[in-house]
Amino acid sequence: MIGTVLVACKKSDTAAPPPPSETPSEWTSEAASAPPSDSAGAPAPQPGSSAPKPSAPPPSAAPPPPPPGTNCVKNPRACGFPDASTTGWQPTGVKLTTAGVKLTSDAEFQINTAGAVIDGKDIQGCVSIKANNVTIKRSRVRCDSYFPIRVYDGFKGAVIEDTEIDGMNSGTTNAAIGFDGYVARRVNIHGVGDGPHMGTNVVIQDSYVHDLANCDICHNDTIQSSGALNVVLNHNTFINDAEGKNAVVRIATEQGDSHNFLVENNLLAGGNYAVQVRSQGYGFPQGVKVINNRIVPTWRFGPFDVTDGTIVATGNFRDDNLAPLSAD
Repeated sequence: MIGTVLVACKKSDTAAPPPPSETPSEWTSEAASAPPSDSAGAPAPQPGSSAPKPSAPPPSAAPPPPPPGTNCVKNPRACGFPDASTTGWQPTGVKLTTAGVKLTSDAEFQINTAGAVIDGKDIQGCVSIKANNVTIKRSRVRCDSYFPIRVYDGFKGAVIEDTEIDGMNSGTTNAAIGFDGYVARRVNIHGVGDGPHMGTNVVIQDSYVHDLANCDICHNDTIQSSGALNVVLNHNTFINDAEGKNAVVRIATEQGDSHNFLVENNLLAGGNYAVQVRSQGYGFPQGVKVINNRIVPTWRFGPFDVTDGTIVATGNFRDDNLAPLSAD
């Protein structure tokens, strides 16, 4: 957990359980309706009729998948990776509204009700989550301060999905999402100084972090952990082409030890290094696995920076020619 004090932002532009009955109704813009169940069974055969013949079974084996393409960073979706067309609120077709979004004088949207569901909202401020099992979905968060979405200490079960996080190209942004106990799915993050930071029990999946903010003092990381436990980064597109770029995925230990960190099946582009794993303060991160990632050779120094220890790195390859890449 990063010990930065939350600075008020200026106004500018697995699954969680269902919300309890006390959740304000205006927080949900559109009620989900389950498909009707088929309570009636199949009709019984009539006397004298023959039972229908079963259809032919499907083929025993599917055809092999096509070989992977190259230069997927030019069109991630064509290679099955997330981009703006598959992440955020826009692909869902929802119409955003500010109804029910009440900001504090510091332009902060505070969520204090356990199980709250924030759906289809245009939040023009930073979000503070101070309750368990909060869901933010099909929404947009625009915040130019330290933490566009912050899960406070002691709370868990947050889910952020089909949501856009816009840091307004402010170098002030310290973490697009922080820090413990959250799942991010199909989230489109851009215009932030740093992408998500993670502490304990974090999953980021099918998301797109790109176009980080530029500033004179920025030290941009698309993904950063300064001490983490049980983190999964699976099937994301992470790009770091900022002027102050450091790493695409940075795993270090300045603020605590790190155990069980999985980086799998992602498209990684830019940075000084695509993956940086360092011993800094609390020993070398343990249980780091970097598996089957496609790495774009736009790094400044190399695909890996592994200092003072070893990691499991298998199946990683270049995006341009599919050549294997090693962390040795």
